[in-house]
Amino acid sequence: MTHVLAAAALAAASSVATAGDPPPAVRYKPSLLVQLQVRDLERSIRFYTDTLGFRLTERRDDLQFAHIDCGVQGLQLGLSAGGQKPPDAGTIVLNFGVLGDIESARRALEVRGVVFEGPTVVIPGKVRLAAFKDPDGYRIRLAGEDPGGTP
Repeated sequence: MTHVLAAAALAAASSVATAGDPPPAVRYKPSLLVQLQVRDLERSIRFYTDTLGFRLTERRDDLQFAHIDCGVQGLQLGLSAGGQKPPDAGTIVLNFGVLGDIESARRALEVRGVVFEGPTVVIPGKVRLAAFKDPDGYRIRLAGEDPGGTP
């Protein structure tokens, strides 16, 4: 089931426009990071690697974060134990990678009615994140590269 959902999400993110379609507002990478808020990073890493057989690709103890390759091309799980409050059960965040300038992508979606949750968050040298919610309240973030500068 996970593989079916992942394939559908990746297909939607990388669909090709046909003649007559308006140009895309944002150029997306053919990837999706599904972020799971976890209570215990070490326990979650063991579950996804030892129990399910997935592969740890990055671990940042300073950020309380890990990336897990789950074997579906373009899809990764992000395990995050950071944050100011314990996670609610079932909390997920969809992180769509974007090509180019994150602020340009943000402006393009604001023109289409997207309301962002505050300013773009920068993890220096790692990523720039611009968060918003879909109509049902699911949290979505645009994720752009940060070359090490500040916004």
